[in-house]
Amino acid sequence: MGSKQILAALMFSFAALAARAQNTIYGYAIGNWRNGPVVEISPLFETTEMYTTPHLIAWVRQQWPASFTDTTDIDVQRFATVEEGAESRTSLKAKYGLRRLQVHEWSADEMPRTPAVPGKSAMGAPR
Repeated sequence: MGSKQILAALMFSFAALAARAQNTIYGYAIGNWRNGPVVEISPLFETTEMYTTPHLIAWVRQQWPASFTDTTDIDVQRFATVEEGAESRTSLKAKYGLRRLQVHEWSADEMPRTPAVPGKSAMGAPR
């Protein structure tokens, strides 16, 4: 076996290991967060560190198209634990209430999960 083939095999092995070594994290999306008219807050969801912000925004827009497809401002918050994420959602809703913005907070019976690997179509910049 040539040195190029061995090197290619090693690189493939390291890439596969790196993909499996991604930690589980939790997050939620916020839409129309600057000026409303209705601030959208997604449910807390489970993901991995492999997902970038554009990946997560594209995934959120697919999951909740009625609220996140036409959002002008959208961002994703990430947390190490479910408790941190839930507390952040609660305090964020209260803060927008103080600004007198209407808030639509999505809920889910079961925590949504992103796919194991991000889709390639989500690589573009967020809208």
